[in-house]
Order: sequence, then C-alpha cells, then structure tokens
Amino acid sequence: MNATSRSIAALLLTLGSGACRRTQPAAQPAAQPAAQPAAQPAAQPAAQPAVAQAAPAPTPIPEPHPGPSPGAAWTPEADDLAAWQRAAGVLDYNAAAHFGGSELRTGFTPDPWGFALTAGGGSNAVEVSSLSIKDAMSGTPCGTSVVARAPDFHFTFSAGTSFPLIRFYVVTQNGADATLLINQPDGRWRCNDDHGREGWTNPLMPAIDFANPQTGRYDVWVGTFTGSANNPATLFVTELDSNHP
Repeated sequence: MNATSRSIAALLLTLGSGACRRTQPAAQPAAQPAAQPAAQPAAQPAAQPAVAQAAPAPTPIPEPHPGPSPGAAWTPEADDLAAWQRAAGVLDYNAAAHFGGSELRTGFTPDPWGFALTAGGGSNAVEVSSLSIKDAMSGTPCGTSVVARAPDFHFTFSAGTSFPLIRFYVVTQNGADATLLINQPDGRWRCNDDHGREGWTNPLMPAIDFANPQTGRYDVWVGTFTGSANNPATLFVTELDSNHP
C-alpha cells in the first residue's frame, strides 16, 4: 500500500469511530460596558455681583429740651468765653463758701440729697444779668438774679456711668422766687431762674441739669429774683429724673 492509500484508510477509520469533535473556543470574558465618563457637576449659575444696599435713613436728632439729654449743644463764641472769665473775677468761686461744702460719689443715698441754706445775696451782692454771661448748655443769657460774691456751697462730685444725670434744684420754705447759678468743673457757667418744666410743681423754683456730669467741683450760688435775702431754702442734688421741685 502506497502512502496515499494509507492516508485515505486512516481518515476512514477516524470517521467510523464517532462524530467528529469540535474544539470549543476559549471562553471570552464578558464584554464590559464602555466606561462612562464621570458625571460632571451641574453647572452653577455665574455669581452675581453684590447689590449695594441703601443706607438706612439717619435717626432724627431730637429737638433740644431742658431735660437731661442735651440734644444739639450750643457753642460759645469768643465774647461768651470772655464774659465767663470776667464773671470769675467778680464771683470768687475759690472763696470760702457761706454754707460749707460736701463730697458725693455717684449712687449716693439718700437721693435726693438736701442741704439747708438761705437764698439771696445779702450785703455787697451781685446782679448776675449785669455780667452778660450765658448758660453754657442752652446759650440763654442769664437773667435777673441777686447773689452773694462768694459761693453758697462747694460741691465735689465723683461721677460714674450708671447715672447719666445730676440735677441741682432749690425749694424755698417761704415761696421766695429763688435763682441758681453754678460754676461747673471746667469753668463754664450754668444759670436758671424758673425751671419751666411741664408737669413739675413750684414754678418759681430753679433747676439745672447736667447730662453725663463731669467729676470735679461745682460751686453753687443760690440767689433770688427780687433781691430779697435770708430766705430759708434747701439745695437738693439728685441723680434721678423723678426728683424735682
């Protein structure tokens, strides 16, 4: 048997032994889904420039009134300063006070604090309106008031922050029309005749308020409008707005 015949015989033998086997292709890995691009964050709207807010309307300044809040302060002119200096040459605030002196610290008790004295100028008196001075808070010219040359009382006060007011007022026992003149710690002058406050009694009695008072010495003169002297009176000092003539 030649070579060709042997090859044919081998092929026939193989076919006769059973169905031919097919080699299975190697398992292919399952196809992976194509990678999705990472989710992009939602686009944010472009930042808008801040809108300027209108400034609130300014709080109106209250009208000046005779209470403890000074409102709009009066500014003295050169002539007013000169008049104050001349007054200090006539009314000697460094002279010994007729009725002595006292020291008080803010928060004092009792409140009001009172001191007995007499109202009026006595001999060698001074008529305050002749000095041409003005009240340092209101700018009102100091009116008719007859006082002694030396102060009636030296009052030294230690101020604080709890009470924004100190008030001086006078009440006479015989109803005499009293006046009040004060040289405050910075050398300026305050004056009053009739308090003029609505709702208060004793309309002929004087009162002077100091808002946010200074620490120092207050020199006090208690006079009269008519020039009468030796009128029994009480000088009161208070930090409470509810206390008044």
